Amino acid sequence: MNKNPRSTYIDVMKGLLITLVVIGHLPFFDYDSRTLTLIYSFHMPAFLIIGGILSHIDENTKLSTIVIKRIKGTLIPYFVFYIISLIFIPSPSIEQKIKSTIVMFRGIGDPINAINLPLWFLTFYFVAMTAFEMIEWFTYRIKLSIYEDNKDGNNEKYGFVAILTLIIISLLMYISFIYARYYKMPRIPFNVEIAGFCLGFIFFGKILGKYVPIAYEEIKKNTAAAVFTFILTITILIVFAIAWYELSMYNGRIDLNARDYKNALLMYVDAVLGFFIFAIISFPISKIPIIKNIFSVFGENSLYILAGHVPSVFVTNVFLIPRLPIIVGTTLTHNSIFSIVVLSSLGILFSLFIALIHKSICFRT
Repeated sequence: MNKNPRSTYIDVMKGLLITLVVIGHLPFFDYDSRTLTLIYSFHMPAFLIIGGILSHIDENTKLSTIVIKRIKGTLIPYFVFYIISLIFIPSPSIEQKIKSTIVMFRGIGDPINAINLPLWFLTFYFVAMTAFEMIEWFTYRIKLSIYEDNKDGNNEKYGFVAILTLIIISLLMYISFIYARYYKMPRIPFNVEIAGFCLGFIFFGKILGKYVPIAYEEIKKNTAAAVFTFILTITILIVFAIAWYELSMYNGRIDLNARDYKNALLMYVDAVLGFFIFAIISFPISKIPIIKNIFSVFGENSLYILAGHVPSVFVTNVFLIPRLPIIVGTTLTHNSIFSIVVLSSLGILFSLFIALIHKSICFRT
């Protein structure tokens, strides 16, 4: 079945984002390097914004549907990938293996004891998306109790739900920020406090997903409006790019997993600016056939790439590099455009290979 242009565009965005995740985890950059500062300024928030764009909750949605969907789509893969990592990634001792297992059940990104650190994002994403959609479900129930005559499934008047949702998540964001930042309290299982702080990104994505497609369809009907929008978009791209770069350098590298937000308000603004730039650049890329197809595949398999790119480093270092000519192996262990392209490509290809095996087993007829 052919995908519609919007879903292809989203897949391309996800594919580009997961590629940035892989590059950001290569061992070539200093913690506060310019490259990592720019990547980390928006790449994780962007996944939440896209999650909000793709979220479709209305007054007819069942609470059980929300929970089951998120458990099947995020939580079960988390435990599956983590158990596989525990089995196949060597640990220095049994004690370390036990600590890694405890971290798995706590669902946090422990940089010392986690066996496959990027998997922390799955529990974080599960909590954030489930919480947001449950809040929306709750606000729809309030709306229906107030407006008894509006039970026909009409979803045009979203204002009341949006405002009440924003009020609730703003309160949760404030509580989460106070907990994580000011008092430096212990990590809550499944990254609850980080997820609470990041609910605003999902809300922002939900608003974009609800109203931007409508505006886009209207603009396409008017040539003058389309030309004006194109010129305005280019102007916004330039202005936002300058602002995003300067703000990223000023605020410094953020790290959601470490609860290192720097200035939280600047972090939010910077992430939104970065997302806008990324979304604008991704649009023409989604129109180029070969490149579109490549990154669309990456996007469709972003879960596998998230889970598999770190174990691929182990496979590459242990089995591949020692068998290569010395000059090639040495080049791959030093920071260069060549090593970044090769190692990130290997990480993605390894993950896609795992995805192919998994899908062939699960969907074999």
